[in-house]
Amino acid sequence: MKDKNRFSILLEHLMAIAELKNSILAKAVQYDDSYISKWISGKLLPTEKNHENTLQAISHCIVEALSEESTAQLLQEYQLQDINDLETAIYDNLESEYMYVKELQNSTGTEVAPKISYYPELTLDQFIFKMKHPSLRKVNSLNVYAIVDILNVDPNYQLLIAELNSAHGGRNLILPGVHFSLLMDLESAASTPAYTAGFLMNVMTNLSNIDFNLYSGSQAQRKLIFAIRDTYAISGMLVDSSHCLGITTIEDSDLTNELYHKIRLLCNKETLLIRKTTIPEMIHRFEYEQTLISQKQYCLIGHLTEHFLPEDLYTELLDEYCLNNNDLQKEDVKKLNHLTQRILETTPIHLIIYASVLKDFTVTGELDFFGVRISLTISQRLRCLKNLEQLVNKLDLMHVCVLPEGILSDHQHIAHPTLFVSDSLCYLRLKKLTPEYNICIPNKIILDHIFEEFFDDVWDSNIDKNSHNTVVAMIQHAIHAIEIMLEVN
Repeated sequence: MKDKNRFSILLEHLMAIAELKNSILAKAVQYDDSYISKWISGKLLPTEKNHENTLQAISHCIVEALSEESTAQLLQEYQLQDINDLETAIYDNLESEYMYVKELQNSTGTEVAPKISYYPELTLDQFIFKMKHPSLRKVNSLNVYAIVDILNVDPNYQLLIAELNSAHGGRNLILPGVHFSLLMDLESAASTPAYTAGFLMNVMTNLSNIDFNLYSGSQAQRKLIFAIRDTYAISGMLVDSSHCLGITTIEDSDLTNELYHKIRLLCNKETLLIRKTTIPEMIHRFEYEQTLISQKQYCLIGHLTEHFLPEDLYTELLDEYCLNNNDLQKEDVKKLNHLTQRILETTPIHLIIYASVLKDFTVTGELDFFGVRISLTISQRLRCLKNLEQLVNKLDLMHVCVLPEGILSDHQHIAHPTLFVSDSLCYLRLKKLTPEYNICIPNKIILDHIFEEFFDDVWDSNIDKNSHNTVVAMIQHAIHAIEIMLEVN
């Protein structure tokens, strides 16, 4: 009996969940019943010319046929909260499987992939296309281990490789079932420390909605290896920044899992590059205070945090925080605020503010309060910015400059993280929908040094004699905008 292709398997699965009859689907896509049977059996595929319209009609018909129970099943399968997103997710899944089967037809003459395939040479474009296996669409349960010499890859391809699957970043979803571990080689990187730090911040932010872990080791030199548990693996040797040799693809679960577990052994505590934690955990371990009392104080502000609040507003937000979180003692957190204010008054501090920060805060009112995103009212935003203006104007030891958009990254879809750099501890605060493990702390001294060099480089290249006036003008403009919003409301 002929093996079924991946598109046919998925179509049959979705129709079974929806209890959708062939005749009803045939009417929806305006095909004869016999075509639906052949699509399900794998004897035929929808015609390539009209496949997008056909797949959209299939997706719509499946969603329309769902019962309350089957709707809940597919929402869970695609990790969605809103039923309005379900049709798009089903279409994306069908389209991914369809294009995979069509590519197999064109390249191998078959619709079902052989267990092992070998390619003497591929461009990085071709490798990435084969790497983006349709099984990566499985957001309910996906386990991937990879070894990639990513910092010696052409920069145009780096984020394409590291993002794993662009669908994971869509619709602001949190996907706890997606686990991705990447081993890279930090020490032989061809890039500058400034570029390396910027790239790592982009990757950590872009993948903050999945369980992503980053490791570093010399084992990654010249390697391109991905293994998806139970499903698929691809490996090759990087010969220059855009070509690889000796590529092997595996679609056998036993062989894939053997490679998967070998890579997993290399991703351990010794090779862990970034440790993920939370602000409460940092406070309990005294790491939060450690950064405050350090001699060198640098901060790249990607979103406003609790450090720059007036005391009365800080207390209001703390009361709100404590209503929903019991992981911190209120009196301890109040003491931290007093410590922060004294540090701001007495310690030299260098702040770099992204140009978009104040505009975003003015419109959304979102503030990172000890790792939890809180939306401030319009009047609270005004109090916050007036306090920030006062700090910038009155504190002689606070040095501030603005970082124009596009200097570090032209990936506008990636939210800016906030980076704290000190001589004792560096950490990233990611702008994430949930507070779970949104703090990233370097686990290797070399990465601390990279972040320090990164900050120095950004500061030296962007500071000018008018930087203080520029920041004050930005804050005053934001204050003026909020005052207008208050009048309108």
